[in-house]
Amino acid sequence: MKQMAIIILFVISATFADSQNKDVNHMIVKYTGETLVGSVDSIGQEFVYFVQQDSVDTDSIFLRDLYYIYNDFDRIFHTSWSFDQNIKRMSHRAGKLYTLQGDTIPFIKIEFNMDRINPEVFIKTGLSESQFVPLLTIEKIVTDKSTLHYSVERGFVYSFYSFLIASTLEVGFKWDGDRRASPQIWDHYNDLLPKATWFGLKKSGVTYESFIFLVPLSVLSSITYDLWKKKNEFYFSPVYEEKEFGRNMYLFSLKQIAKTYSKRLIFRFEKTSIGKKLFILFRKKRL
Repeated sequence: MKQMAIIILFVISATFADSQNKDVNHMIVKYTGETLVGSVDSIGQEFVYFVQQDSVDTDSIFLRDLYYIYNDFDRIFHTSWSFDQNIKRMSHRAGKLYTLQGDTIPFIKIEFNMDRINPEVFIKTGLSESQFVPLLTIEKIVTDKSTLHYSVERGFVYSFYSFLIASTLEVGFKWDGDRRASPQIWDHYNDLLPKATWFGLKKSGVTYESFIFLVPLSVLSSITYDLWKKKNEFYFSPVYEEKEFGRNMYLFSLKQIAKTYSKRLIFRFEKTSIGKKLFILFRKKRL
């Protein structure tokens, strides 16, 4: 009798069970907010392999084209360099947080817990008031203008190094084989220096005036561009209502581009027969 009751319960459960598809969906988010919904098969060195929703064919996309990947259980699987840097830029700022439910929460300080299983944001809304907000329930965060110090830094670095590179190229183009190296190099680089009698300079360098004019101009241009592009706005979850971000979340960095392509070249070289042998040899020496 007991066994019969168990069988009846099992049949009833199977009959009235929810037959809807319970597959986990992955949200593959691009820098613009365009989102591909499907099932991720694997993540390699260069590509993400996935099956898009309502399809049976495996597709792929370059990792460098993706902002981040999460699933509909709010677990983060991959974040790009730009995503991590944007988190860093927002941390410890004041501003406003906008949720997907339409709430607006002003805060005086923000911190991020980037645990992949339970990513969340800690915000201080007052001197003695605070709360946690799940990261993937946030539409966007708008910080105060203190993030513009990155604009100042970028404007200065680009202009300063442009002058240094130009001076270095000039040394090569105007090299005189009959002169000693150190005086030639000094003659070119002291063109950037101001008059400093204590240092032995009797007059300012010929390019010094251009240098002190173009560096502030570059900084001002960088600030203006970032204000125009609203670089203090940071977006997260666009998949609802198929919205895209209010701006592109990609961060340009020559250093990061060089690092990424170097890794790709090393990875491809390691796949060759010569590369395999060299890397095996190298690892054996390290051990």
